[in-house]
Amino acid sequence: MIDPETREVRQRLVLQKGRVLRWRFRVRNKRIDWLEKRKRDTRESRFDTRRSPFRWKKLHPRNISAIYLLVLIVLGFAIWIPDLWVVWNTHRFYLNNEAIRAIVAIGLIVPLSAGVFDLSIGGVISASAVTTAWAIEMQMWPWPVGILLGVLVALAAGAINGFLIVKIKIDSFIATLGMSSVLIAYGIYLARGRSIIIKSAEFKELTGLAAFGFKWTFVYLLILVLVVWYVMEHTATGRYLFATGGNREAARLAGVQVDRYLVGALLVSSLTAGLGGVLFASNFSSVQASAGPPYLLPSFAAAFFGATQFKNRFNAMGTLLAVFVMASGVKGFQLLGLGGSGWLDDLFFGLALVLAVGFSTFRKKIYGGQRRWWHKEESGPDRFLGRLLRWGKPRTEASVKNAEEWWFDPEDREGHHLDPPTD
Repeated sequence: MIDPETREVRQRLVLQKGRVLRWRFRVRNKRIDWLEKRKRDTRESRFDTRRSPFRWKKLHPRNISAIYLLVLIVLGFAIWIPDLWVVWNTHRFYLNNEAIRAIVAIGLIVPLSAGVFDLSIGGVISASAVTTAWAIEMQMWPWPVGILLGVLVALAAGAINGFLIVKIKIDSFIATLGMSSVLIAYGIYLARGRSIIIKSAEFKELTGLAAFGFKWTFVYLLILVLVVWYVMEHTATGRYLFATGGNREAARLAGVQVDRYLVGALLVSSLTAGLGGVLFASNFSSVQASAGPPYLLPSFAAAFFGATQFKNRFNAMGTLLAVFVMASGVKGFQLLGLGGSGWLDDLFFGLALVLAVGFSTFRKKIYGGQRRWWHKEESGPDRFLGRLLRWGKPRTEASVKNAEEWWFDPEDREGHHLDPPTD
């Protein structure tokens, strides 16, 4: 037999245990709800479509700003100079002219994705073009042999760049810049300081008209874009390139052959620049050693501008779009009578490069997880705006009384004190 006093103690213990269990259940549920709400509220902006006025994130100006800029350019010049702008020949002209520049820029995004700069592309274009013209006109060799020699010179330059960067451990900026000067000097020596006129009709047909007024250079560009897009977006090679560019040492520890991908990326860049030099020689029929350097700045501007489009990293489609957006802007201002002396191209591409890099840095700071001063939850009361708006300080009598309760714990960031135990 259990005496009444013991039975009463047991009943009290059972009731107290029930209260504790109910309190833990409420706190646990409250904590889960609060954590879920916190995750939703502090979600990174680049994945949060609720910050965008659009329903679909892909339509946000941060992702396709070049398309909106292209629409503004087309509409603006169509209203301003309709008789010169709303003409198919105008657009076909700059699309054909920018094809070689776009080919070089598409090849450039490969080493940039791997985290290395290739400043030798201007010298590679000059050396390849001069070598091809020298073999065809000065040595009277068949034009396929001239093309082969031009491509081999480009590949040799890429291999030397890879050796200097991977084996000698020279910074890519310094190594490729020095190689560019060496290649330009090689072009001047081979051409004997003058222009080489190409008269081979068969060689000129490589960049002749293909269909609908477009030249073969534009067709080559489309093929190259598709190949680079598929390799970088849908193969393991592309993933390893981005991994190498993101963190070279981490990729090495993960088993990626980092040195091979760096050398391969530099070879691809030099190869596309060499093909650009061959196409330049075929298209203009007059080659000199100063032909390549003007392609350097526009290629980098297109690559970095394209990196802000679609993927927030270097990609083929964004680079192609960037080239033609900048080309359309330059052509429109030229039709207005500006830039007759050639200064407009340098100004336009230079501004595009600076703005693209600046916008990319701004996105990493603002939308990459760092503090944003205009958000209450990320600016505490110790900041200027927090002090001005009295964040973190009690405002109402209820909040003051709440802070005086025994269960109030300002250090409890998980919200356990929000629902105290009740009898």
